[in-house]
Amino acid sequence: MSFVARTALIALVLAIPTGSLAQDTQTFEPADGSYRFQYPHGFTVSHMFADGSGDATGVTASSANNGDVLITFLGPRDPGDIADATENNRQTIVDDFTKAIAVLPSIKFRSSTMTTMLGQPAVDMVFTNKRFKTVAINRYVFTVRDGKAYNFECVYREDKAEQFAPACELAVSTVSLLASDASSGADAAGADTDDASVAGACSELELNRRTVEVVELTSNLLMKDQSPTMIARVKAAHDATMAIEARTGSNPSEQDCRDVDAIIETLK
Repeated sequence: MSFVARTALIALVLAIPTGSLAQDTQTFEPADGSYRFQYPHGFTVSHMFADGSGDATGVTASSANNGDVLITFLGPRDPGDIADATENNRQTIVDDFTKAIAVLPSIKFRSSTMTTMLGQPAVDMVFTNKRFKTVAINRYVFTVRDGKAYNFECVYREDKAEQFAPACELAVSTVSLLASDASSGADAAGADTDDASVAGACSELELNRRTVEVVELTSNLLMKDQSPTMIARVKAAHDATMAIEARTGSNPSEQDCRDVDAIIETLK
């Protein structure tokens, strides 16, 4: 990374109010190394079985006081007849999830919006599950990338949404597919000369250019919105970019450029 780009990133983080950085982030990556996402300090890794054994399945902040708080990333899987997640087929995706999720009278569909995940348009759906006097939020963010379906599932109490909804936002905005999972999509894409990273042109200069774009996008976002959620989103993008730099050194790979491209897409 060039000195100018590095300095700009550091200046960007220093410009964020100190109090907003108190909640440090950590990175979740499953045993197969197929993807990673960031989550806030205070969460722990959740496992397949309640005793803490089995494969890691996501992160949790569940406790007697918090109730169930879970963030899980699912995929890749066959998307069926859904080729992509767009405004045009948002209702179809909502209907499919409603059939699969709302299997009890206590579970109701509340809302859906469009967002971005894995550099693709995604449908963000909220369901409520009323259990006695407590209402749980079950949030699903769904997209299709390279012919495969992926989605986050975030669970938290409605009365604690202000505390835990930003953790779901952080995970969605920072998730990226790693080489073991993204390779099939790259193989299917073939040699696309319009994409510098796919074309094998991910030089140090190209990676620096992408890094500068991250800085410009995050700066523009902070100019418009300095809410805690936006600050966390910007910091997550910065941390993810710096992590790529740390593993890259002066010899970036095609995957390094792809990963920064994915960060850029989450900021648009």
